[in-house]
Amino acid sequence: MWARFYKQDLRVIAHYLGSLLVLFSVAMLVPLLVSLLFGEWAVSVRYVFGVGMTLTAGSALRLAKISPAQMERKQAIAITALAWMVCAFFAAVPLSLSGHFQSPFDAYFESVSALTATGISMLGDIDHLSVADNMWRFTMQFLGGQGVVVVALSLGIFTRTGNSLYNTEGREESVLPSIKKTTQFIWRVSSGVVIIGTIVLFIIFMFSGIEPLRSFFHGLWITIGAYNTGGFASQSLSLIYYHSWPLEVIVMVLMCLGAINFALMARIHHGNWREMLSDIEIRTLATWITVMVLLLVAALMAGDFLTDFSGLMRRGIFTIVSASTNTGYDLLSPNQTTSMLTSGAFFLIAISMAVGGSAGSTAGGIKALRVGIIFKGIVARVKSVLLPPSAQITTTYNHIGKHTLTGDILSSALIIAALYVTTYLLGSLVGIAFGYGALPATFESISVTSNAGLSSGIAVPGAPLLLKIIYILQMWMGRLEFLTLLALFASLIASITPRARVKAFVRRRRG
Repeated sequence: MWARFYKQDLRVIAHYLGSLLVLFSVAMLVPLLVSLLFGEWAVSVRYVFGVGMTLTAGSALRLAKISPAQMERKQAIAITALAWMVCAFFAAVPLSLSGHFQSPFDAYFESVSALTATGISMLGDIDHLSVADNMWRFTMQFLGGQGVVVVALSLGIFTRTGNSLYNTEGREESVLPSIKKTTQFIWRVSSGVVIIGTIVLFIIFMFSGIEPLRSFFHGLWITIGAYNTGGFASQSLSLIYYHSWPLEVIVMVLMCLGAINFALMARIHHGNWREMLSDIEIRTLATWITVMVLLLVAALMAGDFLTDFSGLMRRGIFTIVSASTNTGYDLLSPNQTTSMLTSGAFFLIAISMAVGGSAGSTAGGIKALRVGIIFKGIVARVKSVLLPPSAQITTTYNHIGKHTLTGDILSSALIIAALYVTTYLLGSLVGIAFGYGALPATFESISVTSNAGLSSGIAVPGAPLLLKIIYILQMWMGRLEFLTLLALFASLIASITPRARVKAFVRRRRG
C-alpha cells in the first residue's frame, strides 16, 4: 500500500518549505553585502528584491501550518525532494535579472546546477559577471554541497524531525550520536577546510601577481568549488586561466577531501587513522583512480594529443581526479575534450564520473562504497560456486566499523547502481534523439546525473529547452540518489488516483 498525501500533509510540507526559504533568504544576504562592498549598486537592488521575495514567500508558506506536529516520513521525503527545486527557483531571480542569461530558464538551470553541486553553467560571459553574482553562485554550491537540509539542521532548525530529513537527503550514516551534532560537525569541517584552502590559494595568487582582493575572492571561490565538488569557475577558461601547477595540486587535494565520507572524517578526527587504510570505500576509490589514471595514460599515448610527460602527468591525472570526485574542474576546454582526445580517453573520463566519490560526502555518482560492496558480492558468489553446497560463506568488510555483507546490503547497492546506469542510458538516448553523437551524449548524461560538471559541449545556452529540462531532472535525481524522488512520485500518483481517493475516503468514514 502506497502512502498518500492529504491536505494536512500539504500544510505541514508548506510550513517546512517556508522555513527553508526563510533560511535561504538569509543566505542571499551574502551576495548583497558583497555588492555593497564593491559598490555594485544595481546588483544590490536585485538582491534586495531577491531577499524580499524569498522571505515573503517563505513567511507565507509557514502560515499554512502554525505549529506542525512531529514530521512523518512521507512529509520529510516531500520536503527534501522539493527543497532543491523550490530554493533554486528563488535563487534564480537575481541571476535572471542580471542580463547574463539568454532566458530566465537558463538562470534556473544555473541555480539547480549550483545547488546540486554539478557545476555545468549556462553563462555566456562568465568573465564579466559581477563579483556579487559570482559570490551567489559559489554560496549556492557551498550550501548544496553540504546539503540544504543539513545546513538547516546544523542551525537547530527541524530539531524534532532531524532523523527523517537527514536520511532522505541521501545520507545514511550519522557521524555523531545525534543528528544535530552530526550536521554541526559537517559544518565545522567544511568551514575549516574552506578557510584553510582560501588562505593557501590566496598566497599562491599573490605570488602570481594577482591583486589582493581579487586573490582572496578567487581563492575562496575555487576552494568552495573544489571541496564541495561543485566545479563552478569564475573564469571562462576554468583553471586553465591561472597557468599554475601549485594551484592545481592544492585543488586536487581539496577535491579528494571533498570526496571522503564525513563519518570517516569524524573517525580520523578522533585519532582512528588506521581505519582509513582498511576502509573498503577508501581502498576502492584509491584503486579506481589509480587504474583510471593508468588506462587514461595508455589511451592518450595511443593518440597525438597530450602525449608528452607534462600532458600525461599534469593534465591526465588532474582530469581523472576531477572526474572521479565529480568536481568538474578542467584543464582541457570542451573542444579539446571532444575533438582532440582519443575516443578511449574520452570514454574513460565518462566512466570515472559514473562511479564518483564516497557515500556521505559532497561527491555524486554511484559511489565507491557501492562499487566495493558489489565487487565483494561477486567474489562471494564465485566462491559459493566453487565450494560444496553445504559450505557457509561469510563475507565481511570494513566501513566505519566491521560489517557482514548481507543480501539486503548487496541488493541495496545493486538497486542504486542499476538506477544510475539506467538514467545514464536514458539520458544518452535523449541526447542522441536531439541529434548529438552517441559518445558526447553519453558523456553529458553521465556528467549531469553524477553531478560532475565536466561537459562535452551539449549543455550550453543554445541547447534545446526540453533537453535542458531532462538534464535538470537528472541532476535532481542524482543528487537525491533516486529513492527519495521515486517514493515522492509514487505517493503523488497514489494521492491523485481516483480509486485510491475513494478507498481512502471510505476508510476515513469507517474510522
